[in-house]
Amino acid sequence: MDNSDLFKMFGLSPPDPFSTDLLIHVGETHNEIRLIIKHHLNKLGFNNVRTDRDGHASLAELKVKPAHIALEGDDLEVLNGYDMIKELNEDPAVYRPAFILVSKALNKAELMYALEMGIDDILIRPISQGDLLPKIRSAYSAFINPKNPERVYEFAKSKLRTEDYEQAFKVYEKLTQVSDKAARPYIGMARTKLALKQMDEALTYVNSGIAKNENYIHAYVVRADIYAAMNDDAKSLEDLKKALSLSPMNIIRYEGCTESLIKQNKIDECIQLLMIGTTAGLRHPYIIERLGYCYFVKKDYPNALKLLKDAVRLDPENVSFANSLAICYRDSKDFDKALQTYNQILKKQPDNHLVLFNKAITLVLWDKKDEAIKILRRILKIDANYTKAKDKLTELGASIEE
Repeated sequence: MDNSDLFKMFGLSPPDPFSTDLLIHVGETHNEIRLIIKHHLNKLGFNNVRTDRDGHASLAELKVKPAHIALEGDDLEVLNGYDMIKELNEDPAVYRPAFILVSKALNKAELMYALEMGIDDILIRPISQGDLLPKIRSAYSAFINPKNPERVYEFAKSKLRTEDYEQAFKVYEKLTQVSDKAARPYIGMARTKLALKQMDEALTYVNSGIAKNENYIHAYVVRADIYAAMNDDAKSLEDLKKALSLSPMNIIRYEGCTESLIKQNKIDECIQLLMIGTTAGLRHPYIIERLGYCYFVKKDYPNALKLLKDAVRLDPENVSFANSLAICYRDSKDFDKALQTYNQILKKQPDNHLVLFNKAITLVLWDKKDEAIKILRRILKIDANYTKAKDKLTELGASIEE
């Protein structure tokens, strides 16, 4: 089946024509190169340009602010360009733009791999202004071409987002006819059946996808979700581990897995998964902080404090990490260090309600009730509707006003 027939069959809307009004996202680790690319794009007339310094931030940005075209580095920190395109292709919550890999010169095998990933064009370093416009035009033309199945996949994802599961399933089913060797449409069908709570069918389709490609990471992620929905925790964990083993340096895999396990209070299982990353050498602050949090829940305060301090050192601007460290100090009865940590946060964010409230709780536990009351009243001057502060003042037998 010709891919253009799919466009006609499902009534895909025509794409935006190429123009300098298109939104462009640039992900580049090196500050100077990032600024040069943006400057070149501005000189070419592209004024809607956003930039990020690592792949994780780039992906988060694209989730909330879709772009028409993305230029992402092959050496991006945390999540490189190759891993980014995989996530953009698969995640139903994300609109996938035309994708240009900013890269070193590639040999034939590397070039074939990039094309297999669905990358629309490659921009080789060093970059000149003269290189940019032809590559942007080429990538956008390739992406919107009716013979490109990626736009059909994007249409299927849009139907998943709007919960039109019947239509999404039909699109994925037709995509199996475009390439009988591809695992991806089967995983899409499995997602729709999972959303419909038709677990046996979902398993059948995801297993068909794995039979097509046993190294297809997202197949194991989806099958883990299916097993979790079936309350088969052992098999779910096994598949999560398999997905992580196939991509141990991809922070996105850990985020979804760990949050799910923590919600289920499966702390030991969460530690097992996070240790895959640390064993592989992934020293991302998120991994370290989540490990610290897990040990905190287990009341293993020495290990928790060691890890949380490390996370704060790696990402000193992250208030959430510092707040977690302070809570750990507090619960381990080291009230002095807890207050020091809260005070450090409040120097940067003096009106942070949560941090002020947690500082007040620490003072209460340290038998410094009067100081706690002052802070609770200060919170209510900042936000008179902060219910937690009102309730705590009532509990302490204090009035809202001095």
